[in-house]
This record gives sequence, structure tokens and C-alpha cells, in this order.
Amino acid sequence: MPSFEAVCRRLLGKAGWMPKALWGGAFTFVPLVNFLSFGYLLEYVLRLNRTKDSELPEWRDFSVSELLLSGCKFFGLLVGYIGIPILAGWILSRMLEFITMDLLGVLTFAPLGIGTFAGTFLFITAISEYAKDGLYQDAWRFREVSTLAMNAWKGLLLPVFAFWGLCLLALPLYGFAFFTGAWILLSYSTLLFSETNGSDKG
Repeated sequence: MPSFEAVCRRLLGKAGWMPKALWGGAFTFVPLVNFLSFGYLLEYVLRLNRTKDSELPEWRDFSVSELLLSGCKFFGLLVGYIGIPILAGWILSRMLEFITMDLLGVLTFAPLGIGTFAGTFLFITAISEYAKDGLYQDAWRFREVSTLAMNAWKGLLLPVFAFWGLCLLALPLYGFAFFTGAWILLSYSTLLFSETNGSDKG
């Protein structure tokens, strides 16, 4: 299992990553334009899985149409695996708040938190499944994705906590926080699942 701390040090220790991340974070702030950032992250994962090179590629390596197409795929997985669990958790939290007349306080938000974290585990696992063979339909095999996420949850727990912690702490700069956090999280999860797949084949 790769060390999350070591992955962070290696990624952030590379020269030239900041301007690329700043562009990605800036694009993330703008509706529709953020699909370019989503597409860039997905293309990065595909390249990382193929070459094991964790350096962020140059933005000019991709065409706008290529990034938009990949961004649509990324957004679809984002909505399907994170958006729906968050919505379901929010509805359950509101119902729990109403039923208990808000006597539980912050505990009523437990379903929302569970949905958010469970959805994140599923999302990054689905991305890794897509990157494995480049087949988008593989990312939508919910049973396989769920099983893989359950098997890898211990290795993903700290990175997922770190991702959401960064997003919450840097909320006013959410574009930069999301892009940088997603880059690190997806880098780690890609390496984790790559090692897992390699050991399974062995």
C-alpha cells in the first residue's frame, strides 16, 4: 500500500506543478468552464495509470474538445457517485431533524456525512475502474465498484478525510482547494488500485 504522506511529498515536491494547478483551480470557479478542469483531472488519471508518471501534464497537451468530453465523463461520475448519495443523505438528515424536533443537534447531519464519504469512496474507485482499461462503462458497474471500495476503504480513509478537510478549510477558495485536493486524492487512489490489481494478477 502506498504511503499517503509520501505521495503528497512527491507530488508537491515536483517543480512546475503550481501554475498548472492554479489554472485548474481558476477554471473550477467558472460554471461550464470547470468541465475543462474535470477533463484535465480525468486525463491525468488515465495518463498516470498508463505511464506511472505523476507529474501534471501541460494544459496545451490536450485540445479543448478532448478536455470537454472527458469533463462530461468526470461530471457524470461525480453526480452519480457523490451527488446522489449527498442528496439522499441531506433528505434523510432533514427527515431526522423533523422527526426528532432537532433534539439531536448536529447528529441529525450524520446521514449527510455518511453519504458524502461513502460517495467519495465510490467515485474515486469508479475513476480507477475507468482508468484501468479505458472503458467508461466499467465505471458504472456499481456492484464491482462497491466491492472494490469496501475492500480498499482503510487505505482511502485518511486521503478522503484530508480532501474534504481541505475543501472545508479553504471554502472561499473552493476552486483551488477542490482541484488540488482531487489531484492528490486521485493520484493516491490510482496508485493504490494499481498496486492492488498488480498483486491480484500475481
